[in-house]
Amino acid sequence: MSLKRVVGRLRDRLVGNDFERAMRRAGKCDKPRVLLYWNRGLGDIALGLCALLASIRGRLPAARISVITRSDLHQAFAMTAVDEILVWPGLERGNPQGFVQSCATLGIAPGDFDIVFDRPDPTTWIAKDLGRFVPRLRWPAEWDALADRFDAIANERPVIVAHVSSETGQFYGYIKDWPSERWNELFFRLGNRHAVQWVLVGHAQPQPFDRLDILDLRGRTSLPQVLSILRNRTQVLVAVDSGILSLVYYLDQQFPLEVVSLWSDPRQGILKQAVASPNMLLRHCPLVGEGEDVRRLSVDRVATAVDDALARLGASAPGGARRIR
Repeated sequence: MSLKRVVGRLRDRLVGNDFERAMRRAGKCDKPRVLLYWNRGLGDIALGLCALLASIRGRLPAARISVITRSDLHQAFAMTAVDEILVWPGLERGNPQGFVQSCATLGIAPGDFDIVFDRPDPTTWIAKDLGRFVPRLRWPAEWDALADRFDAIANERPVIVAHVSSETGQFYGYIKDWPSERWNELFFRLGNRHAVQWVLVGHAQPQPFDRLDILDLRGRTSLPQVLSILRNRTQVLVAVDSGILSLVYYLDQQFPLEVVSLWSDPRQGILKQAVASPNMLLRHCPLVGEGEDVRRLSVDRVATAVDDALARLGASAPGGARRIR
């Protein structure tokens, strides 16, 4: 370990980390202004930032929290406890100068704020809350109607949404995605056993899944539309470790949903959080690949988990499928 890290850890033990010191300073202000820069993944908003925001709100009830973020995260922040969302459309993930450039473009003066977190580290700052704090994402009521735009989603058959790949898998040191040939086999097997409709969501991907029981919406939906489909039209979600999985898991709404999740590293994402969903009607079945490699997760295991989910929902066999709700 470098001398700099040793000194940093000693300082944190003696006087608290950057977050603790900032909270003490802001405690002297009547209405502290907080500026937060966030250029990480979609799922990290639920997995890390929610706890950080809750801690700020708990200690500084009168604080006004502004966040600078990417345009693709704007809608997710509408589900959190921030007061102001500032978006620079030119911001790209991984940009080391993103904070400085965003402030310059948006005309923001960091010195006008009482607290500035340009490199927030919720993993370290709120480590004590891991396994105890339950993230809760609010549901904008106007999003409910968004699912009605998709007339092609069946009303007479159980709907299974599949999020087949993680758009940010390249930023992690482990494989997140299940191979496309496994998805194809899963669709084939379950299609022979159940009359269901598969709905694919997420960013557009090159590999096609050409079946009559598949509605491919990849690249054709916004985040609120995907969440509305899950909230209002879906019985089962099958998803890799992803932002979509994290957001729907921590959605503070009561609606029935069976979730089958596919994993390489069980020490990440919602498994690392080790807390139940605030949705008491959500049932979660996590599946970890052999040797912690999602590519070694068999189609048999995933198909069995989906079979079990459909059985609990009362879905019938081909020719007699019915809408669950």
